Amino acid sequence: MRAGGLFLIIVLTMILTTGCWDQQLLKDERIAYIVSYDLDPSGKLMSTISILDVSKSQSGGDDFSEIHTVVGDTSRHTRDIIDREVPGRLSVSKLRVILLGEALARKGMYPILDVYYRDPRSALNAKIAVVQGKAQDMINQKLSGSMLIGDHYNTLIQSAENRTVVPKVNLQLICPKMLDVGDDIAIPYITNDARSPSISGIAVFNGDQMRGTLSSEDSLLYLLMDKDLSKRASLTVKVNNESGEKPENYIALDIQKVSRKMKINVKNGNQVQVKMDIKLKVSAIEYPRDHLNLKPTLSRLNKTLSEELTSRATSLIEKMQRFNHDGFAIGRRIMAYYPNVWNNMDWDEDYKKVQFDPKITVEIVNHGIIN
Repeated sequence: MRAGGLFLIIVLTMILTTGCWDQQLLKDERIAYIVSYDLDPSGKLMSTISILDVSKSQSGGDDFSEIHTVVGDTSRHTRDIIDREVPGRLSVSKLRVILLGEALARKGMYPILDVYYRDPRSALNAKIAVVQGKAQDMINQKLSGSMLIGDHYNTLIQSAENRTVVPKVNLQLICPKMLDVGDDIAIPYITNDARSPSISGIAVFNGDQMRGTLSSEDSLLYLLMDKDLSKRASLTVKVNNESGEKPENYIALDIQKVSRKMKINVKNGNQVQVKMDIKLKVSAIEYPRDHLNLKPTLSRLNKTLSEELTSRATSLIEKMQRFNHDGFAIGRRIMAYYPNVWNNMDWDEDYKKVQFDPKITVEIVNHGIIN
C-alpha cells in the first residue's frame, strides 16, 4: 500500500512538473554583441555583425569575435543570411550596441529597428548611436587594447552618458518617442578621426528621421535645459574679454544642481509662447585669476555666466527649430493643455514658429579649498 501510494505521488509530480522544452543553451548559440546598418550603394541594407565565440570563452581561452557583413532587403533578411553562414544559431538576445550610418538614419530608422520590437528575446536595453559616414567602418576598425568591439562602444557611450554629454537612451526608451508627434529623440553621435572613434555630440531627430547634429558643448546645455543632469557635468566658459586665448580668461565649472520652470501660453489662436527659467548651481573647479572668496568677484562671474549661457541657449533653440526637433516635448504639452489648438495645428510647420524665451541663472556655490 505504501509502495503504491509513493508510486502515485511520483507519477503526479512528474505530470505537474514544468519541463524545459524551450531552453536555449549558450553553447548552441552565436551571440551577436554589436551590429551596424548602412545603406548599400544599390539602395539595399548592409548589415555588419560582430559575433562572440562563446565556446572559447567557456573553455578558458581569450574572448574572440568574428565579423560578418551581408547585404539584404530588411534587417530580418540580413540576419537570416548571416545565420546561414555561421555554425549554430545566431542570437541577438545579448546585443550591446546598434550603430546606424548617418545616411540611413536620415532616411528613417524605424523600419530597421522594427524586427527588434517584435521579437520577445530582443535586448531592448541595447545602446543605439548614429555614426558619421559608414557604421560598418567602426566595427571593422582595429582598436588598441584587449576589449571586444561591442564592449568598447558600450563603455564609450556609457561614459558619455555619465558626463551628461548624451542622453541615457536604448532601444526601449526611443520607441515611444519615434511614434509620438509631440516629442522627439536625440541619440549619441560618433565620429572617427585618425586616432579612434569618439562621441562628438548628439544626433537629433524628427520622428524617426535624423535632421542634424549638436556638438558636445551644445548637447550638454541641451540636457541641462531638459533637466537631465547625470552623475557629473562640466563646462568651460570664457568670462574675460582680454585679447589672447589665455587660461586666465576662462573658468571651469562643475554643475551641481539644475532646476527648470517652463510655462507655455497660446495667444491669438495658435501663437505658442514658451518661457523657460533654468537655474544652475555650480562649483568653480578652475579659475586662475582667483579671488572667488570676494562677493564682487562672485557677483560679476554669476552675471557673466548667466548672460553667456542664456545666449547659448537662445542659439541652441534656433538650431533645434531649424532641425524641426521638438526635444523639450512642447507639442506633448500643447496636446495635454490646449487640445483644441493642437487639433488645428500642423506641428511640423507650427513648431518652427514657436516663440521661446530662455533664461539661465548661474550661481557659484563652491570654489574649492583655496581662497
